[in-house]
Amino acid sequence: MDIDRQRSPALQALNALLTSARKTALRRTTRDVFFVVVVSVLFAFVASGLGAPPPWLAPALACAALCLALMCATRLQLVEFSPEVLGGDVILPASRPNGAARLLLPLQFVNSGSVDGVIQWVALRLTIDDDTKRSVLLSPVAEVDMQRFIQAKRRLDNEQSLEPFTAFPLEAKRSLAKFVLFDLAERGRTAPLHIGPGRYSFELFVKSTATRGPKLERTFTHVIDAKQIEQYRSDTTVYLIDYQVTLPGVRREFGGGEWLPRAARYSN
Repeated sequence: MDIDRQRSPALQALNALLTSARKTALRRTTRDVFFVVVVSVLFAFVASGLGAPPPWLAPALACAALCLALMCATRLQLVEFSPEVLGGDVILPASRPNGAARLLLPLQFVNSGSVDGVIQWVALRLTIDDDTKRSVLLSPVAEVDMQRFIQAKRRLDNEQSLEPFTAFPLEAKRSLAKFVLFDLAERGRTAPLHIGPGRYSFELFVKSTATRGPKLERTFTHVIDAKQIEQYRSDTTVYLIDYQVTLPGVRREFGGGEWLPRAARYSN
């Protein structure tokens, strides 16, 4: 994914501003550390020239070192973008005419850091029945407007419910809920994804301005049985709910809790 070409000028400017802020903070921290070390060495040298060092010198220097470490930790935390993704549920929208499947994931992006950042892209690796040789990579093809999805009787036939999924900023100490539609990353080069009974393992990767490369954020598994497949092939949307992850607050934010029907089947 060549995300750099897809970034808007605003996101590029934000990324440049964050990079500049980090460099400035690191320079100031290095300067302050150097100053404290020099003062400590000079103080120790002067104290040693006065004869036997007083008994309070060692504890005082230890306290100074502790304060120095705390200052560095605080400075670095102030310039940290710390994103996290919460999720585990999977929605199987009604199948397309050719039977090829797409996966709709409710995801909650959380920034526990103290500065803004950019979520650049996400990807999903799917392994069926633990056969890693046949793992497939899925990429986001759209962001789904959940209210319109519900109004369309939980079908994706209405293109008005789909919006392009692009890089987006995530503010400090904030969270953002998104419904991301995934499809095969190499459509046309690989066989279409068809859903059948089995064990489905998911690995969710995220690339942000906090890391140089993609980071594995979440792994979760769902077991799909024959009855769910029958429902799916009868043109019914199927819900796979992962209750190993406690996300009541997240689900409340997702469409006011309307996205999950009362008769949803639980896979875990």
